[in-house]
Amino acid sequence: MPPARTLLVLGLVAFAAGSRVSLQTAPAEASYSGGTTATGSKPGAARQRSSDSMVVVSAKEHALVMQDPATGARTAFFRVGLSPDSVAITEDGRTAVVTNRGDQLSGNSICIVDLHATNLVRTIPLEVTRQNPDQSITTRSYHRPSGIAFIPGKKRVVVSCEVEGALLLVDLVEARVIGDCLLEANGSNAVVVDHSGRFAFVANRDSGTVSVVKLDRMRLVKSIEAGGGPAGMALHPVRNEIWLANTQTNSISVIDVDEQEERLEFACGAMPSDIDFTPDGKYALVVNMQEGNISVFNSESRRIRTLVDLERVTREQALARPVTMPGHFGRSPLPTRILMGPDGKHAYVATRRSDQLHEIDLSTWKVVRTMPTATAPTDLGWSRVGMEHQLETSSVVETSEARSAGEKKPR
Repeated sequence: MPPARTLLVLGLVAFAAGSRVSLQTAPAEASYSGGTTATGSKPGAARQRSSDSMVVVSAKEHALVMQDPATGARTAFFRVGLSPDSVAITEDGRTAVVTNRGDQLSGNSICIVDLHATNLVRTIPLEVTRQNPDQSITTRSYHRPSGIAFIPGKKRVVVSCEVEGALLLVDLVEARVIGDCLLEANGSNAVVVDHSGRFAFVANRDSGTVSVVKLDRMRLVKSIEAGGGPAGMALHPVRNEIWLANTQTNSISVIDVDEQEERLEFACGAMPSDIDFTPDGKYALVVNMQEGNISVFNSESRRIRTLVDLERVTREQALARPVTMPGHFGRSPLPTRILMGPDGKHAYVATRRSDQLHEIDLSTWKVVRTMPTATAPTDLGWSRVGMEHQLETSSVVETSEARSAGEKKPR
């Protein structure tokens, strides 16, 4: 997750600009038994506490929904932009930033959401204003924001925009875009920031490439050829490499972060849509959307450890939610996202055809629980809602509010 990580291959999601948030109350191997958390894993890969809550992005409910992972109960509902797509969450799990993709070309904003409060911090338009040599002012808007990721140690995020094929640098304190980079590519979606925080890697689904952007100057430094339809990405928590899911060629590309090149490509299941690593990096879990299962790979040997099957939808459910893209999906529940649990012993998979979360025990590689979730889930994250300072806002929220003191909050 991912870190947190964005795929929108279904072509089913309609989005609009954000509104104010409201809160409505291979060879056999030994089983995995968890491991130490390392930096670079998706948000939430830390020691589990009873206060951890799942954050689910709902495309159909136009909201962020919080769920108790122990009971499956919905605990909070934040209305954001129409059909939001991706979410990035601060390391303390208290502030979320969500992309408002919009309907066709209309989405061009992100929302900052305080997960501990009842209101939106603010909506930030994705536009850049520049003064021309003749002193005239030009404003450029960017549309259909897709992938989003925090820069380590900073109150800044990078956001990919599909329409223009661009990567934006957004300062959450100043609440504005402070840098933009055209990627010379099409279908820009998932984005990952490397361990150093110096480079961003952007998957370009329609171009079949990965763009490398140097963040201090927002400059495109390289385009890496990848497999067909690159989408979901994950940064290995220990090694300096990125795994990339290629939806059209049913393969995984391994990108060497230091050399900024594809090291190898190997086969996986049908239409991989997302990837996450166990906290120690030993295993990679790959979501196969078309087959409706999870491939578990040994990340060192790249050999498959096992397949985890997800519950199929009924014939009636499949007919009610047809897939508008090539390929035979049968009764696949259409898994789209995977996220490691905070305890490092479980993983959670969101399925958008059945509106469910599937909990996988990493010691047995079995689905141990299935629970209802928000309608058409598109992304997952973790929030630590029960911390002792839960009534305070996070530093991002406090500073942003201080900057906007005296301003009327957006409606």
